[in-house]
Amino acid sequence: MLMVRRAFRRGALWVLCACMGWTAVEAAPADDPPGPYDVRVLAGGVALTKKLPAQTPWLSADADWSVSGWVRPSRSITGPALIAGIGDPQGTGRYFVIDGGTLGFAQGADNVLRSTQTLRADSWTQVAAVAQGARLTLYANGRKVASGRVQRNAIAPTLVFGPRQQPAAYTQHFGGDIAGFTAQAGALDAQAIARLAANAPDPALQRFEDASPGWRVQVKQMAGQLAPQPAATLPRSSAAFPAPVAQPVPDAPALQSLDAASWRVGAWQLAAAPELGQATGATLSRRDDTTGNASWRAATVPGTVLTTLVDRGVYPDPDIGLNNMAIPEALSRQDWWYRSSFDLPAAAQGKRLELLFNGINYAGEVWVNGVQVGRTRGAFARGRFDVSTQLKPGRNVIAVRVSPPPHPGIAHEQSMSAGVGENGGMQALDGPTFIASEGWDWIPAVRDRNAGLWQDVQLHASGPLALGDIQVLTARLAPDHQRADLEINVPLRNDTPAAVQGSVQLAFGDVTIQRQVTVPAGGSTLKFTAGDTPQLRLVNPRLWWPNGYGEPALYTLHTSVDVAGARSDAQQLRFGIREVTYELSLFDDDGALRRVLVDLNQARQRGERIVDVRHAAIRPVPGGNAQSLYPGALGSPAVQQLDDSTLAPHLVIRINGVRIAVKGGNWGMDDWRKRVSRERLEPYFRLQREAHFNVVRNWVGQNTESSFFELADEYGMLVLNDFWQSTQNYNMEPADAALFLDNAAEVIKRFRNHPSIVLWFGRNEGVPAPILNEGLDKLVAELDGTRWYTGSSNEINLQGSGPYNYREPAAYFNQLAQGFSVEVGTPSFSTLESFKASVPAVGDQWPISDAWAYHDWHQSGNGDTNSFMRTLTDKLGAPTGLADFERKAQLLNYETHRAIFEGFNAQLWSKNSGRLLWMSHPAWPSNMWQVYSHDYDTHAAYYGVRNAAEILHVQMNLPGYEVVVVNNAATPARGLRVRAQVYASDGKLLQQREQALDAAAVAVSAPVLQLAPSLKDTNGLSFVRLQLLDRDAIVRSRNFYWVARDAVAMRGLDALAKVPLQLTTQLQQGNEAVLRATVRNPSQQVALNTKLTLVDAQGQRILPAYYSDNYLSLVPGEQREIEIRGPAAAVLRSARLQVRGWNIASSTDAGNGPP
Repeated sequence: MLMVRRAFRRGALWVLCACMGWTAVEAAPADDPPGPYDVRVLAGGVALTKKLPAQTPWLSADADWSVSGWVRPSRSITGPALIAGIGDPQGTGRYFVIDGGTLGFAQGADNVLRSTQTLRADSWTQVAAVAQGARLTLYANGRKVASGRVQRNAIAPTLVFGPRQQPAAYTQHFGGDIAGFTAQAGALDAQAIARLAANAPDPALQRFEDASPGWRVQVKQMAGQLAPQPAATLPRSSAAFPAPVAQPVPDAPALQSLDAASWRVGAWQLAAAPELGQATGATLSRRDDTTGNASWRAATVPGTVLTTLVDRGVYPDPDIGLNNMAIPEALSRQDWWYRSSFDLPAAAQGKRLELLFNGINYAGEVWVNGVQVGRTRGAFARGRFDVSTQLKPGRNVIAVRVSPPPHPGIAHEQSMSAGVGENGGMQALDGPTFIASEGWDWIPAVRDRNAGLWQDVQLHASGPLALGDIQVLTARLAPDHQRADLEINVPLRNDTPAAVQGSVQLAFGDVTIQRQVTVPAGGSTLKFTAGDTPQLRLVNPRLWWPNGYGEPALYTLHTSVDVAGARSDAQQLRFGIREVTYELSLFDDDGALRRVLVDLNQARQRGERIVDVRHAAIRPVPGGNAQSLYPGALGSPAVQQLDDSTLAPHLVIRINGVRIAVKGGNWGMDDWRKRVSRERLEPYFRLQREAHFNVVRNWVGQNTESSFFELADEYGMLVLNDFWQSTQNYNMEPADAALFLDNAAEVIKRFRNHPSIVLWFGRNEGVPAPILNEGLDKLVAELDGTRWYTGSSNEINLQGSGPYNYREPAAYFNQLAQGFSVEVGTPSFSTLESFKASVPAVGDQWPISDAWAYHDWHQSGNGDTNSFMRTLTDKLGAPTGLADFERKAQLLNYETHRAIFEGFNAQLWSKNSGRLLWMSHPAWPSNMWQVYSHDYDTHAAYYGVRNAAEILHVQMNLPGYEVVVVNNAATPARGLRVRAQVYASDGKLLQQREQALDAAAVAVSAPVLQLAPSLKDTNGLSFVRLQLLDRDAIVRSRNFYWVARDAVAMRGLDALAKVPLQLTTQLQQGNEAVLRATVRNPSQQVALNTKLTLVDAQGQRILPAYYSDNYLSLVPGEQREIEIRGPAAAVLRSARLQVRGWNIASSTDAGNGPP
């Protein structure tokens, strides 16, 4: 064998022979040659590049040289492809070639010395090329196989193995092994080459360097704030902290009936553990205990400790101004006691009784009537405790000791001088929890770290048999959607010592099923399939579709089990019939990258594993990284090879067989204090739906609760669902892997029936440690089996993250966030009214102050607003005050957010398949990444994305000003007409053009109109109005652009003449109050960025309110009809509509008309 290692001496090439001794091979005198290198190249992977010293003498044009090594191509490689060599692979270089399975040597794109020597797959061939004088000789296995003239050129000091950048004639990328590769000055003679060829590499002893190495594990981390920041850098306000205001205590019963055998436990009280001295759960849960009565406060449950303390008037509202600075960090460094008491209902007596805690953060110790019944750890694990022997007729007491996460870290307080700080810190060790509550660049530190009974507590009564976590699966959906086969798995628990006979009933829609069962002691799982239960073969099923593609239809499954004719247990759950499949680029057994459609549900039914997500199976590819297929998986019916690899390596999501143009945003946290009732969250989901979004990401699992997933189901939002770990090589990794996986198993079982969830991310921006990555993959396969699990939220079959600061709109069309981009963001200042509500101290509002920084208007870090401020000043003029700043910020908000999604549209299915904002949703009153405010107000960013994300859309691509039509619907749109109008800055119509077209389904059209010539004829500032009309002349889409030659010309917007708009309103009553507003521009000037605001009789905003459009731009004589939907008509009857805008003459104010 030949093992080449760095053992060179001047004047000789030393090789290690089979005898393990070193033998000298004669060579011309030279400096130490490079290598030798042992490299493994994947056909679907990337190249490996090694730099040489810039002055390497044998790279000169007149030097003699020798290049040699061993080559073993993979089975799929026949060429033409460059194997390895020196210099520029696309220009002047020296490269071994495989073409038609035979060996060659290239000295540039058009100079190839060819041989008849076959390079056999999985077999070693020794290759060498020797340049001496004017002669080039090519050797294979020690024999001369070709010769020709040397191309005498100086070449770049670079070695490349498996070049990706090749001349156009080379259509394949090399894959295989390269051993002992080296180059040196001087010409080796035939005897030296023969001696090299006599010793083939021994694969058992080779140590190949991977050109496409597996994913690395974490090697560094940060711990956040290591010491309190200097006091001088803490944020300061111009106003004193306000006095706390207590909220009325809700009149809630101790037990609220949910159904015949379930109750929600209420009337909780809260006390700080240190205030109760040495009291224990045994004492506090006694019926007669009076310990620390003065310390107990009515608790908000579900809710956190801090929510209770704010509700009871202990601390001011931390949402407002700098009030969070008035709340001590000590809340996260002490334990807390919750207590409730109730009388046992008659319906529960004589039954098996279970207490269910749906979420305690972080650890809970549960006591009932003086007895400890169990513990919980992790924010997302349910606590289920059998309390049948503890609960008695009459009064019962529950006491719960709650401990915050054990590593709360040290808070960084954002200010103008302190900057944004780090994202998280020590608390990352405690995942599964709300790791963002230590503070991130979009929320300050939450003082209690979200400790508490953050989800509800229930009492459940059952008989001998109890139902577990039922799973409903769409086992098969016919391609024409006319038939669906379901599978239902029903776990049954039997806590008796003997087998129990019973009857299980299932009902949904018009389907009813009944089956007699015998359940052994301990329990078993009952499986219903369409094969054994024909009722589960549905004809013309109602399917669940993401927003914009159809109705998100949901079914309600009623499941019950009876024993001896009596109801033993019952459950109700909702599910959707839908199929999710994935287009992915995955490595096959030979290292080739295959574009495939993966059906993991089919693989589950066949007992197959398809996608290998281990670190070693994740490798670099052009454009990112890709996972691998398990050995043999390419031949599975669950894997369909695709001919079109245009989007490689990026993910495409298909729902019910239809490609989905994924558009939406990240939710960092639903609410920073975990106020997550359905009533609070639903307006946000409605806003997302009306913005034409179809996806939300549950970032780092911080939104993992029933209300979130239920609303996502109802509003047609796909959910990309993370677990509780953040950025690799930055954030710390969880300390307790077993705890993490236990919580993950709970989440999968609990929420797997939600059709909205379409994939699981193991970690934000990076792959979890192998124990977690492989553990999560195993859990998803076993407990779900239908969805893709992938370790990272970016870079692996996905785009990298960012950018997050202001960028020019054109960059989103051809540079940024291409492929499937899970995070891209830009500053997004809220409305003037929303900002003033969250920063009420006038002295803090202008100029930019610590209060701005605290509410995330960053001066550094990912969200640095300096580029935004420079652009605003350059293009629109320096702001003269808060109102002027907000006016100008909204113009940038609209333009940039529209561009993010119009840029996505422009290359839909050619370069783009998904794009998510960082973020769409604010966790608190923020001014950084969002499209609406924490108080439900909607600023210009919202209407920019709403415009761009509509299903049928007309737009002007940048930077070339081509007009295209985007149709994201699954059906074509025929008989359309595009109308484009160009207006001068003085409002004069300069040009109007029209073009008819049909819009293909799920596609973007070729350019319909070219507007660049028209815009060149203006004076440097103009307006473009686009309309898309159907065959009935109804406007289906509209758009409006302000276009300037440069920043100087853009500042001409401030010289626009003021416009006195005409406004009338009419109220319509129904299930929801609707205010219809007619806005007319009677002038000869464009009215730009016109903002409508619904207010009550006192001038306060009515929220939530849903506008059919806003931030309107109207050309001369144009009239628009706008619908505003809001709370009850009784409120709207006294409402008024305020109007302001870029160049509106004055604040227009109109009352509503009669209903």
